[in-house]
Amino acid sequence: MGKIISIGTAVPQHRTAQPAILEFMQAAYGNDVASRKLNVLFNNSGISSRYSVIPDFDKSKQQHIFFNGTPSTANVKNRLDVFKEHAMPLAVKAIDDAFDKIDSHINTFGLTHLISVTCTGLSAPGLSAELIERLELPNDIFHTSVNFLGCNAAFHALKIADMIIKSDAKAKVLIVCVELCTLHFQPKNDNDNLLSNTIFGDGAAAVIVTSDDSDKKGVFVKGFYSLLLNKGKDLMGWNITPSNFEMVLDAQIPQVIGEEINDVLAKGCRKLNIEPGSINKWAIHPGGKKIVDVIKSKLQLSEEETKASYKVLNEFGNMSSPTILFVLNELFKETKSGETIFSIGFGPGLSIETAFFAYE
Repeated sequence: MGKIISIGTAVPQHRTAQPAILEFMQAAYGNDVASRKLNVLFNNSGISSRYSVIPDFDKSKQQHIFFNGTPSTANVKNRLDVFKEHAMPLAVKAIDDAFDKIDSHINTFGLTHLISVTCTGLSAPGLSAELIERLELPNDIFHTSVNFLGCNAAFHALKIADMIIKSDAKAKVLIVCVELCTLHFQPKNDNDNLLSNTIFGDGAAAVIVTSDDSDKKGVFVKGFYSLLLNKGKDLMGWNITPSNFEMVLDAQIPQVIGEEINDVLAKGCRKLNIEPGSINKWAIHPGGKKIVDVIKSKLQLSEEETKASYKVLNEFGNMSSPTILFVLNELFKETKSGETIFSIGFGPGLSIETAFFAYE
């Protein structure tokens, strides 16, 4: 089976406090009704700061570099140009962190597979090809991409890595997730955009997965369970418009997840042949404070059991695909031998992904 031996994380240099972002948003919208809605959303977001590759969010309009005082004039090409400039360096930063944690170097580690993950910027040949060149990896390394699957894409990448390991015990897989959510900011006055502009930030995470006979300590990947909720297919997704990648994020999402989460846990435990009471730690994707609140309530989890999810949300916001890896990284710091982790994520569809890990 697969074993996660390291998780590296990275954020851009521009950290902005949530109150400053609120001021930026209110000025950009220029609408009293939108300003009142934003004020309520921001004050209940559970977020203190977010990171961006764009420095504009705590600057006056005259100091804006990307948005130039009128965010609505930035188009898809402008935004993808920014993605191509910043995504790869941020991904490398996360990769370096992952290898530093195991006192190793990517060029001597013997990587065999590379999986890149993103939904906020697309191009061909794409991020994985750029990383192979930048990191001086072998030109014949297996590489593939997971694109446009949103917040739970890291689960899909981990599934692929686990299948690779099961088919080749000598495989060494690197997953890198990088999302630049903030470059798709658009002051469109509807509830979906108001909510997404309240919570999303930029970040990257890298995961090194090897077989269970690796001499490195780590967390075993024990299995996965996923469920596609057709009744929620219109609640979360992406639309590509002439201006940006527009987020669909309906306020009903926490309610729908809350209605299903106990059933998802029960079915996941049956598939994985575990008892809910045997789960020691919980890694919940903090898609928003209400989502974590609902799951905490429905599953009767404690403050301690949800601490990592709230911490990541507070410090970074929702960074889409890397976010759950930030949560797992927090848990790995204090997980003891023999302990287990149950992880839950959410994405377009509405899809619910779960994974079960056991610490060596």
